[in-house]
Amino acid sequence: AALTEPGVLPRNPPDAKPSLPPGCDDAPDLKICHTCNLVRPARSKHCGSCNNCVELFDHHCPWLGTCVARRNYAWFSLFLTSEVLLIAYVALATSIRFRHEYLRLDERRPRDLAQELVEDDAWPLVSVAVAVGLAFPVVSLLAFHWRLAAIAQTTNESVRGVYRHHPNRHNRGCRANCAHAAANLARPTPPSRLDFGPTSHHVCPRPFTRFQPDARQAYHPSCYYGACSTSADP
Repeated sequence: AALTEPGVLPRNPPDAKPSLPPGCDDAPDLKICHTCNLVRPARSKHCGSCNNCVELFDHHCPWLGTCVARRNYAWFSLFLTSEVLLIAYVALATSIRFRHEYLRLDERRPRDLAQELVEDDAWPLVSVAVAVGLAFPVVSLLAFHWRLAAIAQTTNESVRGVYRHHPNRHNRGCRANCAHAAANLARPTPPSRLDFGPTSHHVCPRPFTRFQPDARQAYHPSCYYGACSTSADP
């Protein structure tokens, strides 16, 4: 999820007329991004952290250091699911270990058993403490995204209340929405709109600061993801 380009929309030249990216559906309520000089497709957003317009924007994840959007949302969902499974595995394995030690208690008191575990082998206690501490936020976040899939909304749309006063045209019912979300997770990652090839003629203005883009500088999206040239091509 962190290493996949989320779906950045390439910018138009500053002197060009703002236009809709190829392959995107036109609609009467589309907005113009003056920073990227393009017409933003539906459900897209200009991310202030990445300083780029992102297609089918969900949210910017500070833990991943990138946006979660069209191209990496499936990997983000897999990341959350694997975290929940890991937490469940650690809790189950530790419970089995404690039960095994309890059955071997014999004449020892439970207090003696606890002291022995802490002194001789404390890592199960530390593991289960970390797992329990992470369980609530991670499980809650996964459940929140399951709810979003059921109502066909993104995190950005849900937080802003986009469909609070008018119906969501993407909502086709809970069962159809869940089936559509599952099908999207099974599909291959869509191709990137950025030019990461050696034929790109973009010159990075400040190559060693690409992870901290300046909002006043019209950065090429591939500059942020390290795909640009650091000197002019011959």
